[in-house]
Amino acid sequence: MDDIFNIGGDLERWLHLRELEQASSSVFVGTEVDPLRVLMDPNVTEPWEYEHSRTEPFIPGSMHPKQVEALASESRFRWLFWANQTGKTTTGAIDIALTALGRHPNQKWQAPLLLWASALTWDLWENILLPELLTWIPPERIIDAPEPRMRSTKRVILVRADNGRISRIVGKSAEQGAAKYQSARVHKVWMDEEHPESVWDEVQPRLLRHGGEVITTATPLLGLTWLYHRIYDPWKRGRQSDHYCSHAGLADNPSIDPKDIATITKEFEADPQQAEARLYGRFATPTGIALRFDPNKHLESWTPDMKDVVKQQKWRHVCGVDFGYWRFAFVHLVVDRAGRAHVVGEVFSQKQDLTVRAKKIHDHLTLWDAPKETRLWGDAANPTDIVELNRELTRINSPYRVRPVRAENKARQASVTLTNKLLARQALMIRRNLNERQVWRLGQNAAADGRPQVGSRLMYEIAQWRYPKPKDGEAQAQDPADRTADGADMVAALRYAVMSQYRAAEFEIPISVGKNNRDSGLEKLNEQIKNEEDYGA
Repeated sequence: MDDIFNIGGDLERWLHLRELEQASSSVFVGTEVDPLRVLMDPNVTEPWEYEHSRTEPFIPGSMHPKQVEALASESRFRWLFWANQTGKTTTGAIDIALTALGRHPNQKWQAPLLLWASALTWDLWENILLPELLTWIPPERIIDAPEPRMRSTKRVILVRADNGRISRIVGKSAEQGAAKYQSARVHKVWMDEEHPESVWDEVQPRLLRHGGEVITTATPLLGLTWLYHRIYDPWKRGRQSDHYCSHAGLADNPSIDPKDIATITKEFEADPQQAEARLYGRFATPTGIALRFDPNKHLESWTPDMKDVVKQQKWRHVCGVDFGYWRFAFVHLVVDRAGRAHVVGEVFSQKQDLTVRAKKIHDHLTLWDAPKETRLWGDAANPTDIVELNRELTRINSPYRVRPVRAENKARQASVTLTNKLLARQALMIRRNLNERQVWRLGQNAAADGRPQVGSRLMYEIAQWRYPKPKDGEAQAQDPADRTADGADMVAALRYAVMSQYRAAEFEIPISVGKNNRDSGLEKLNEQIKNEEDYGA
């Protein structure tokens, strides 16, 4: 009877385990039980009590289909975008443990191996990743390891592989910064949850020597970040042949009761964006985002000959400029004959003088054959900025000039309303892969150099700019908070260009849908603008 009490009093489960012991002596009989052999044994399907578990008493006796599929994938880069409680962290730990021992179904190397297991913080490493790893590595194969849930400077698990050699699993934390991911030749990296893009970039050179691999297990809670634009969207369009992406929801985990799924689903009814990520593992725009941008609707591919089309059809060029030493933003739009705006370029400059910035703007507009009368609408909060930038443009013989944006066209709430109306009509589009290799620093200021980021700064800000979360008992603020997007400077430049082009402060865009379901409001608005005597003044 002691055995029954040891496993929680579940007599039926105890009897089942005893049957399994007799039927599969290779995994249950001996001085030590090998949890990975139990996991791979087809005779074991139910959770079983494991005395060496560092997570919870009962661990899985088999993997669900999504886990099996992820483990079997031969892609170098595997991305498990799974909901909470779907076994994603367990899958990552199992994958690393099998590789360290030399048992992975797609084993490419033999021990000794160097593997990284990376969390966002050391607390997560010590409390989540480390216990999972120590649960699945057979105890007799652990030569040395830090103790879970205890503050320690020890970060390495030494594992004796099946061939007798020693593999190392090194703990990493994104809070150390990308620089701590340098100077190593790694066979495989496991990143649990979405890491900063700078860490992803730093990991790539570490994989070159061995043709290394990465497995990422993450719930996409942060919305349409670099992970979506740089990894997921290209993969979905067939441009990432060496990547594997997988979605899994609560229903994919057979150990979760359907009644529990129904209960938690009801809890997220008021927050569908969170529900998409937490319940189904899908990318979604977070709650409170100011601009209703949808990459599936508002990103467009541009072929090289489109520049000729812009020139031949004389599309209007409109630009916005936002000044700042730490963050200088320039956005370039072209407006087609139907009045639709297309974002085709951006310049984001940090800690550079106006000479460099003027040349970047001039070179970009020259590349697009923008006419000399192209409007560059700049924030006139400090008129000296406009004067000095124009002086630099004159010095390099550039025909382009910055003009102060009208005060009414800086209205933030009005600009959000207008921009969202344009997005709703797909009358504001953004060129796909906009500055996808641009390097900039997030959070750079006088006290910190910031974290390196790669990709479009405008796309980052659009995905992050949101309304501040109200305190209990307070009304929701109607003005988005710039701090949510590291200053929202590119968004500001976009607002100046959009407001100056469409004059939202003077009249509303008509909402008119004809019988053929074609929205003609923008075409009428564009004609109205052209007929104004002072247009462009």
